Amino acid sequence: MASMTSRQRVERTLNHEQLDRPPIDFGASRISGIAAPAYKNLLTHLGIDEKIYLYDIKQQLALPSLEVIDRMGGDVVLLNRLGPTTGMPFLCIDRWKEGQLTDGTPCMVPEAYETRRLEDGTIDVLYEGRPFAQRPPFSLYFDVISAPLKDADSIADIEAYEFQDAWTEREEIFIKDQIQRLYHGTDKAVFAGIPLLNGSFLEIGIQQFGYEQFMMNLVLKREMMECWMDRILENDLKFLEAFLKVAGPYISAIQMNDDLGAQEALQIRPTLYREMIKPRQKQWIDFVKARTNAKIFIHCDGAVEELLPDFIEIGIDILNPLQTSAKGMEPEKIKRLYGKDLSFWGGGVETQSTLPFGNLDDIRKEVRQRIELLHQGGGYVFGTIHNIQADIEPEKIMAVFETAQDVNITPTV
Repeated sequence: MASMTSRQRVERTLNHEQLDRPPIDFGASRISGIAAPAYKNLLTHLGIDEKIYLYDIKQQLALPSLEVIDRMGGDVVLLNRLGPTTGMPFLCIDRWKEGQLTDGTPCMVPEAYETRRLEDGTIDVLYEGRPFAQRPPFSLYFDVISAPLKDADSIADIEAYEFQDAWTEREEIFIKDQIQRLYHGTDKAVFAGIPLLNGSFLEIGIQQFGYEQFMMNLVLKREMMECWMDRILENDLKFLEAFLKVAGPYISAIQMNDDLGAQEALQIRPTLYREMIKPRQKQWIDFVKARTNAKIFIHCDGAVEELLPDFIEIGIDILNPLQTSAKGMEPEKIKRLYGKDLSFWGGGVETQSTLPFGNLDDIRKEVRQRIELLHQGGGYVFGTIHNIQADIEPEKIMAVFETAQDVNITPTV
């Protein structure tokens, strides 16, 4: 196989060319990332001395440096929004200050990151002096506790709501700076990692209304929720218009989000998805495809096999993370039934079982098996199934990514 750039490897793979190996994603999104404590230990293992940037506060993810991405064989880099933390767009990552990880390790945190520790060990993230997100004692991660529409009772309440994440000149400068560094300064594929506020209907609804209230509203206040989804779409398209004018020519894939599946089943009835969410997803996708050649990537966890024909119908190109442990998501079946129409991004090792509990041989075996299966016929970007968690040892991380680099598949003619 003639030499090719990382960008070419990703784009040819997403066009379903089978190459000698799949491209690799190491930490190039907030759903294929690495928790900061695990990243700290990986740096020590690699002998690399660098500052740790805690860019996603909710999930406590580190932003991998280009040096580490190269060491791990990564072919993809992340183009962030100015405020990438899901539900907390005020945590802008163009300005930093000194902070610390959960274990006290020094790191850099967004300048606007302010916390308060309670007597029981709970930590609040403050916004305008009030608790906005919270980390319970002994937990590693934060949950947004602000649900601004929990008491919404009418269309007027929906129409009065003001979104937090308006496009600004500051963000445009930030995006342009990233493009200069990541697209023009490397040969890697650029992935547009769009947060929930700009690519979700169900998940952002759960955050803004609260889980129980949102689910009840879908059934009991259908007209109000249709209005809310139209406003979400309108806000998304305003952002996408500005974003794609700047970034559209440089990105290989763009993220939308909705965890429609749980471990055993869908979170909502298929009819509700098809009546309320699917038509708006299609408008979102059509709008994007008219403005960029980037592939449409959906992050959708869980048991969603029933909806994959719908995803294909509305123009989704890539499914992530291919949660193979969920009911009905067996990788052999999913690849056989949908692999001609969908690319798969992830699925390379089980982060619920093999990675935390398997030994190094278990990990290497599973990585090889997944690549040999999913890379047949192209359409596969290697990555873990969701983020590498805080307690995963560096030796296991190295086993995953060294094996992914070493697997060689003879392309079919």
